[in-house]
Amino acid sequence: MVDEISRRLLEGAWKPHTDGKFYRCEPEDGLESLGEAKRIQNFLRIIKENTDPHLLLREGRKSHYEDIYAATLQMVRDETREVTNPLIAKSLEWIKAASTLLWVRGEHHIDKNRFASLADRATDFVQWVVYHEIREVSKPVGMNVISAVARATRELDIFSLNHDLLIESQLNQDGVAFADGFSSKQGDARIFSSCWKESDNAIRLLKLHGSVNWYMFRFKEWDQVAIVNENPDYCCGGDGKSLEPLNTKPMFLIGTTVKEQVYGIGFLGEFFTRFRELLSKHQTLICCGYGWRDKGINMRLNQWLRDAKANRIVILHNGPVEQVARTRFWYFQWEDYIEANKVLIVPKWLSECSVADIQPYFDT
Repeated sequence: MVDEISRRLLEGAWKPHTDGKFYRCEPEDGLESLGEAKRIQNFLRIIKENTDPHLLLREGRKSHYEDIYAATLQMVRDETREVTNPLIAKSLEWIKAASTLLWVRGEHHIDKNRFASLADRATDFVQWVVYHEIREVSKPVGMNVISAVARATRELDIFSLNHDLLIESQLNQDGVAFADGFSSKQGDARIFSSCWKESDNAIRLLKLHGSVNWYMFRFKEWDQVAIVNENPDYCCGGDGKSLEPLNTKPMFLIGTTVKEQVYGIGFLGEFFTRFRELLSKHQTLICCGYGWRDKGINMRLNQWLRDAKANRIVILHNGPVEQVARTRFWYFQWEDYIEANKVLIVPKWLSECSVADIQPYFDT
Protein backbone atom coordinates (compact mmCIF):
# COMPACT_ATOMS: atom_id res chain seq x y z
CA MET A 1 0.00 0.00 0.00
CA VAL A 2 2.81 2.45 0.80
CA ASP A 3 4.36 2.10 -2.66
CA GLU A 4 0.97 2.30 -4.39
CA ILE A 5 -0.13 5.38 -2.44
CA SER A 6 3.23 7.02 -3.21
CA ARG A 7 2.83 6.29 -6.91
CA ARG A 8 -0.70 7.70 -7.02
CA LEU A 9 0.39 10.74 -5.04
CA LEU A 10 2.91 11.70 -7.72
CA GLU A 11 1.35 10.20 -10.85
CA GLY A 12 -2.39 10.02 -10.23
CA ALA A 13 -4.93 12.52 -11.59
CA TRP A 14 -6.26 14.85 -8.86
CA LYS A 15 -8.14 18.12 -8.74
CA PRO A 16 -8.77 20.85 -6.15
CA HIS A 17 -12.24 21.84 -5.04
CA THR A 18 -13.70 25.09 -3.75
CA ASP A 19 -14.19 23.40 -0.35
CA GLY A 20 -10.40 23.29 0.05
CA LYS A 21 -10.22 19.52 -0.38
CA PHE A 22 -8.64 17.49 -3.17
CA TYR A 23 -10.47 14.78 -5.11
CA ARG A 24 -9.71 12.24 -7.81
CA CYS A 25 -10.27 13.45 -11.32
CA GLU A 26 -13.32 12.08 -13.10
CA PRO A 27 -12.95 10.50 -16.57
CA GLU A 28 -14.19 13.72 -18.18
CA ASP A 29 -11.42 15.67 -16.40
CA GLY A 30 -8.67 13.91 -18.34
CA LEU A 31 -5.67 11.81 -17.31
CA GLU A 32 -3.60 14.53 -15.60
CA SER A 33 -4.06 16.55 -12.44
CA LEU A 34 -5.66 19.96 -12.69
CA GLY A 35 -4.77 23.42 -11.42
CA GLU A 36 -3.34 23.59 -7.93
CA ALA A 37 -3.08 19.80 -7.68
CA LYS A 38 -0.81 19.69 -10.73
CA ARG A 39 1.46 22.42 -9.31
CA ILE A 40 1.68 20.57 -6.01
CA GLN A 41 2.56 17.29 -7.69
CA ASN A 42 5.41 18.99 -9.54
CA PHE A 43 6.52 20.52 -6.23
CA LEU A 44 6.47 17.13 -4.47
CA ARG A 45 8.52 15.57 -7.27
CA ILE A 46 11.22 18.17 -6.61
CA ILE A 47 11.19 17.28 -2.91
CA LYS A 48 11.47 13.60 -3.76
CA GLU A 49 14.44 14.34 -6.03
CA ASN A 50 16.12 16.03 -3.08
CA THR A 51 15.37 13.31 -0.50
CA ASP A 52 15.97 10.15 -2.53
CA PRO A 53 19.80 10.25 -2.58
CA HIS A 54 20.13 10.43 1.21
CA LEU A 55 17.61 7.66 1.83
CA LEU A 56 19.31 5.46 -0.76
CA LEU A 57 22.60 6.01 1.02
CA ARG A 58 21.31 5.47 4.55
CA GLU A 59 18.50 2.95 4.13
CA GLY A 60 18.84 1.56 0.60
CA ARG A 61 15.43 2.85 -0.51
CA LYS A 62 13.77 5.81 -2.19
CA SER A 63 11.38 8.18 -0.45
CA HIS A 64 7.70 7.35 -0.13
CA TYR A 65 4.71 9.53 0.75
CA GLU A 66 5.52 9.60 4.48
CA ASP A 67 9.05 10.88 3.82
CA ILE A 68 7.79 13.46 1.34
CA TYR A 69 5.14 14.69 3.77
CA ALA A 70 7.69 14.95 6.61
CA ALA A 71 10.15 16.93 4.48
CA THR A 72 7.40 19.30 3.32
CA LEU A 73 6.05 19.88 6.82
CA GLN A 74 9.53 20.62 8.16
CA MET A 75 9.96 23.29 5.50
CA VAL A 76 6.62 24.86 6.42
CA ARG A 77 7.55 24.93 10.09
CA ASP A 78 10.93 26.48 9.36
CA GLU A 79 9.44 29.11 7.04
CA THR A 80 6.85 30.07 9.66
CA ARG A 81 9.47 29.92 12.44
CA GLU A 82 7.34 27.42 14.31
CA VAL A 83 10.30 25.01 14.44
CA THR A 84 13.51 26.57 13.12
CA ASN A 85 15.78 23.89 11.68
CA PRO A 86 19.25 25.11 10.56
CA LEU A 87 20.15 21.65 9.25
CA ILE A 88 17.66 21.88 6.38
CA ALA A 89 18.80 25.35 5.26
CA LYS A 90 20.73 24.27 2.16
CA SER A 91 18.10 21.78 1.02
CA LEU A 92 15.40 24.38 1.60
CA GLU A 93 17.16 26.96 -0.55
CA TRP A 94 17.73 24.39 -3.30
CA ILE A 95 14.06 23.38 -3.30
CA LYS A 96 12.96 27.02 -3.28
CA ALA A 97 15.10 27.79 -6.30
CA ALA A 98 14.10 24.63 -8.18
CA SER A 99 10.40 25.29 -7.60
CA THR A 100 10.36 29.06 -8.17
CA LEU A 101 8.02 28.93 -11.16
CA LEU A 102 5.51 26.96 -9.09
CA TRP A 103 5.12 29.48 -6.27
CA VAL A 104 6.44 32.89 -7.28
CA ARG A 105 3.09 34.04 -8.69
CA GLY A 106 0.87 31.79 -6.65
CA GLU A 107 -1.68 32.65 -3.99
CA HIS A 108 -0.67 32.95 -0.37
CA HIS A 109 -2.38 32.38 2.96
CA ILE A 110 0.67 32.35 5.27
CA ASP A 111 2.18 35.79 5.99
CA LYS A 112 2.28 36.68 2.28
CA ASN A 113 4.82 33.88 1.92
CA ARG A 114 3.98 32.19 -1.36
CA PHE A 115 6.51 29.41 -0.95
CA ALA A 116 5.31 28.47 2.55
CA SER A 117 1.72 28.65 1.34
CA LEU A 118 2.40 26.22 -1.50
CA ALA A 119 4.26 23.85 0.84
CA ASP A 120 1.42 24.02 3.36
CA ARG A 121 -1.15 23.16 0.72
CA ALA A 122 1.13 20.35 -0.40
CA THR A 123 0.84 18.76 3.06
CA ASP A 124 -2.95 19.01 2.73
CA PHE A 125 -2.73 17.35 -0.68
CA VAL A 126 -0.69 14.41 0.65
CA GLN A 127 -3.16 13.85 3.45
CA TRP A 128 -6.15 13.92 1.10
CA VAL A 129 -4.53 11.46 -1.29
CA VAL A 130 -3.84 9.09 1.61
CA TYR A 131 -7.42 9.56 2.81
CA HIS A 132 -8.97 8.69 -0.56
CA GLU A 133 -6.70 5.69 -1.09
CA ILE A 134 -7.37 4.24 2.38
CA ARG A 135 -11.05 5.16 2.80
CA GLU A 136 -12.01 2.94 -0.11
CA VAL A 137 -10.45 -0.12 1.55
CA SER A 138 -13.49 -1.10 3.58
CA LYS A 139 -13.81 -4.89 3.42
CA PRO A 140 -11.56 -6.81 5.85
CA VAL A 141 -9.86 -9.86 4.36
CA GLY A 142 -8.14 -12.52 6.45
CA MET A 143 -8.80 -10.67 9.73
CA ASN A 144 -11.43 -12.97 11.27
CA VAL A 145 -8.87 -14.31 13.73
CA ILE A 146 -9.03 -10.95 15.54
CA SER A 147 -12.66 -11.59 16.47
CA ALA A 148 -11.89 -15.21 17.31
CA VAL A 149 -9.12 -14.17 19.69
CA ALA A 150 -11.38 -11.53 21.23
CA ARG A 151 -13.91 -14.23 22.07
CA ALA A 152 -11.25 -16.56 23.44
CA THR A 153 -9.57 -14.12 25.84
CA ARG A 154 -10.60 -12.59 29.12
CA GLU A 155 -9.24 -9.19 28.15
CA LEU A 156 -7.76 -7.92 24.90
CA ASP A 157 -6.15 -4.63 23.96
CA ILE A 158 -5.60 -3.93 20.26
CA PHE A 159 -3.10 -1.19 19.36
CA SER A 160 -3.18 -0.17 15.70
CA LEU A 161 -1.04 2.26 13.72
CA ASN A 162 -3.36 2.03 10.70
CA HIS A 163 -5.84 4.76 9.74
CA ASP A 164 -8.29 2.44 7.96
CA LEU A 165 -11.51 1.02 9.42
CA LEU A 166 -10.81 -2.68 8.84
CA ILE A 167 -10.43 -3.77 12.48
CA GLU A 168 -13.65 -2.04 13.48
CA SER A 169 -15.41 -3.54 10.46
CA GLN A 170 -14.27 -7.04 11.34
CA LEU A 171 -15.32 -6.76 14.99
CA ASN A 172 -18.68 -5.22 14.08
CA GLN A 173 -19.27 -7.82 11.37
CA ASP A 174 -18.72 -10.60 13.92
CA GLY A 175 -20.81 -8.95 16.63
CA VAL A 176 -17.88 -8.38 18.99
CA ALA A 177 -18.43 -5.37 21.26
CA PHE A 178 -15.40 -3.18 21.86
CA ALA A 179 -14.46 0.16 23.39
CA ASP A 180 -12.54 2.75 21.34
CA GLY A 181 -12.58 5.80 23.60
CA PHE A 182 -15.64 7.38 22.00
CA SER A 183 -19.16 7.71 23.40
CA SER A 184 -22.37 6.15 22.11
CA LYS A 185 -23.80 7.69 18.95
CA GLN A 186 -25.49 11.08 19.21
CA GLY A 187 -26.98 12.01 15.88
CA ASP A 188 -24.29 11.41 13.28
CA ALA A 189 -21.40 11.63 15.74
CA ARG A 190 -19.71 9.72 18.51
CA ILE A 191 -17.79 12.21 20.65
CA PHE A 192 -14.45 11.31 22.23
CA SER A 193 -15.02 10.60 25.91
CA SER A 194 -11.82 8.80 26.94
CA CYS A 195 -14.02 5.83 27.70
CA TRP A 196 -12.30 2.47 27.57
CA LYS A 197 -13.93 -0.33 29.53
CA GLU A 198 -11.70 -0.93 32.53
CA SER A 199 -12.91 -4.39 33.56
CA ASP A 200 -12.63 -8.06 32.77
CA ASN A 201 -14.09 -9.34 29.50
CA ALA A 202 -13.14 -6.06 27.86
CA ILE A 203 -12.06 -5.58 24.24
CA ARG A 204 -10.37 -2.24 23.61
CA LEU A 205 -9.10 -0.65 20.40
CA LEU A 206 -6.58 2.21 20.43
CA LYS A 207 -5.77 3.76 17.05
CA LEU A 208 -2.54 5.53 17.94
CA HIS A 209 -2.14 7.32 14.60
CA GLY A 210 -5.73 8.44 14.31
CA SER A 211 -8.40 7.41 11.81
CA VAL A 212 -9.96 8.43 8.51
CA ASN A 213 -13.30 9.03 10.26
CA TRP A 214 -12.10 11.25 13.13
CA TYR A 215 -12.80 14.99 12.86
CA MET A 216 -12.45 17.99 15.16
CA PHE A 217 -15.75 19.79 15.81
CA ARG A 218 -16.80 22.89 17.70
CA PHE A 219 -19.49 22.06 20.21
CA LYS A 220 -21.32 24.53 22.45
CA GLU A 221 -19.10 23.97 25.49
CA TRP A 222 -15.83 22.82 23.93
CA ASP A 223 -13.92 21.73 20.85
CA GLN A 224 -13.70 17.97 20.61
CA VAL A 225 -12.93 15.10 18.24
CA ALA A 226 -15.79 12.91 17.09
CA ILE A 227 -16.25 9.90 14.85
CA VAL A 228 -18.48 10.54 11.84
CA ASN A 229 -18.85 8.19 8.90
CA GLU A 230 -20.52 10.72 6.62
CA ASN A 231 -19.33 14.03 5.18
CA PRO A 232 -18.44 16.12 8.26
CA ASP A 233 -19.78 19.25 6.55
CA TYR A 234 -23.32 17.86 6.69
CA CYS A 235 -23.43 16.04 10.03
CA CYS A 236 -25.82 16.71 12.90
CA GLY A 237 -25.48 16.23 16.64
CA GLY A 238 -27.90 14.54 19.01
CA ASP A 239 -30.03 17.70 19.11
CA GLY A 240 -30.52 17.61 15.35
CA LYS A 241 -28.44 20.75 14.81
CA SER A 242 -25.59 20.88 12.29
CA LEU A 243 -22.14 20.20 13.65
CA GLU A 244 -19.40 22.74 12.95
CA PRO A 245 -16.16 21.10 11.77
CA LEU A 246 -13.04 23.06 12.76
CA ASN A 247 -11.03 21.28 10.10
CA THR A 248 -12.34 19.42 7.09
CA LYS A 249 -9.33 17.10 7.13
CA PRO A 250 -9.71 13.87 9.11
CA MET A 251 -7.40 13.43 12.10
CA PHE A 252 -4.68 10.91 11.34
CA LEU A 253 -0.92 11.16 11.53
CA ILE A 254 1.51 10.67 8.65
CA GLY A 255 5.12 11.65 8.10
CA THR A 256 8.28 9.86 9.15
CA THR A 257 9.73 11.54 12.29
CA VAL A 258 7.28 14.47 12.38
CA LYS A 259 4.30 12.49 13.65
CA GLU A 260 6.33 11.39 16.66
CA GLN A 261 6.47 14.99 17.88
CA VAL A 262 2.82 14.86 19.00
CA TYR A 263 2.86 11.47 20.70
CA GLY A 264 2.96 12.96 24.18
CA ILE A 265 0.75 16.00 23.73
CA GLY A 266 -2.77 17.03 22.79
CA PHE A 267 -5.60 14.74 21.80
CA LEU A 268 -3.48 11.83 20.55
CA GLY A 269 -1.21 12.20 23.55
CA GLU A 270 -4.05 10.79 25.63
CA PHE A 271 -4.06 7.68 23.46
CA PHE A 272 -0.35 7.18 24.04
CA THR A 273 -0.78 7.62 27.79
CA ARG A 274 -3.49 4.97 27.75
CA PHE A 275 -1.33 2.79 25.47
CA ARG A 276 1.38 2.79 28.11
CA GLU A 277 -1.09 2.09 30.94
CA LEU A 278 -2.83 -0.78 29.17
CA LEU A 279 0.36 -2.34 27.86
CA SER A 280 1.70 -2.46 31.42
CA LYS A 281 -1.17 -4.79 32.32
CA HIS A 282 0.01 -7.44 29.87
CA GLN A 283 3.01 -9.74 29.59
CA THR A 284 2.65 -10.48 25.86
CA LEU A 285 2.37 -8.21 22.83
CA ILE A 286 1.63 -9.94 19.51
CA CYS A 287 2.76 -7.94 16.47
CA CYS A 288 2.07 -8.33 12.77
CA GLY A 289 2.79 -5.97 9.90
CA TYR A 290 4.80 -3.44 11.89
CA GLY A 291 7.98 -2.26 10.15
CA TRP A 292 9.84 -1.34 13.38
CA ARG A 293 10.77 2.12 12.05
CA ASP A 294 8.73 4.34 14.36
CA LYS A 295 11.18 5.55 16.99
CA GLY A 296 8.47 6.89 19.29
CA ILE A 297 6.73 3.51 19.37
CA ASN A 298 10.02 1.62 19.56
CA MET A 299 11.20 3.50 22.64
CA ARG A 300 7.97 2.68 24.44
CA LEU A 301 8.17 -1.00 23.46
CA ASN A 302 11.79 -1.26 24.53
CA GLN A 303 10.96 0.22 27.92
CA TRP A 304 8.03 -2.16 28.35
CA LEU A 305 10.22 -5.18 27.50
CA ARG A 306 12.57 -4.14 30.29
CA ASP A 307 9.84 -3.33 32.80
CA ALA A 308 9.31 -6.96 33.80
CA LYS A 309 11.17 -10.22 33.22
CA ALA A 310 8.07 -11.94 31.79
CA ASN A 311 7.29 -9.27 29.19
CA ARG A 312 7.78 -10.49 25.62
CA ILE A 313 6.91 -9.71 22.00
CA VAL A 314 5.57 -12.40 19.69
CA ILE A 315 6.05 -11.52 16.02
CA LEU A 316 3.87 -13.04 13.30
CA HIS A 317 6.20 -13.09 10.30
CA ASN A 318 6.04 -15.54 7.40
CA GLY A 319 9.42 -14.69 5.92
CA PRO A 320 13.14 -14.81 6.72
CA VAL A 321 13.79 -14.02 10.36
CA GLU A 322 16.64 -11.75 9.22
CA GLN A 323 14.06 -9.33 7.80
CA VAL A 324 13.03 -8.59 11.38
CA ALA A 325 16.36 -9.05 13.13
CA ARG A 326 18.09 -6.49 10.90
CA THR A 327 15.55 -3.73 11.39
CA ARG A 328 16.47 -0.55 13.20
CA PHE A 329 14.76 -1.56 16.43
CA TRP A 330 16.14 -5.09 16.81
CA TYR A 331 19.58 -4.92 15.18
CA PHE A 332 21.79 -4.36 18.24
CA GLN A 333 19.65 -6.23 20.76
CA TRP A 334 18.17 -9.16 18.87
CA GLU A 335 20.47 -11.84 20.26
CA ASP A 336 20.13 -10.55 23.83
CA TYR A 337 16.35 -10.56 23.66
CA ILE A 338 16.26 -13.99 21.99
CA GLU A 339 18.44 -15.40 24.76
CA ALA A 340 16.22 -13.79 27.39
CA ASN A 341 13.12 -15.32 25.72
CA LYS A 342 11.69 -11.83 25.18
CA VAL A 343 11.08 -12.18 21.46
CA LEU A 344 9.52 -15.12 19.62
CA ILE A 345 8.74 -15.63 15.93
CA VAL A 346 5.61 -17.41 14.72
CA PRO A 347 6.21 -18.17 11.00
CA LYS A 348 2.73 -17.11 9.87
CA TRP A 349 0.98 -13.87 8.98
CA LEU A 350 -2.08 -12.87 10.96
CA SER A 351 -4.33 -13.91 8.06
CA GLU A 352 -2.87 -17.43 8.22
CA CYS A 353 -3.37 -17.87 11.96
CA SER A 354 -6.10 -19.57 13.92
CA VAL A 355 -6.78 -19.11 17.61
CA ALA A 356 -4.83 -22.34 18.22
CA ASP A 357 -1.72 -20.74 16.72
CA ILE A 358 -1.92 -17.73 19.02
CA GLN A 359 -3.41 -19.18 22.21
CA PRO A 360 -0.10 -20.56 23.56
CA TYR A 361 1.06 -16.94 23.86
CA PHE A 362 -1.94 -15.57 25.77
CA ASP A 363 -1.10 -13.96 29.09
CA THR A 364 -1.24 -16.52 31.89
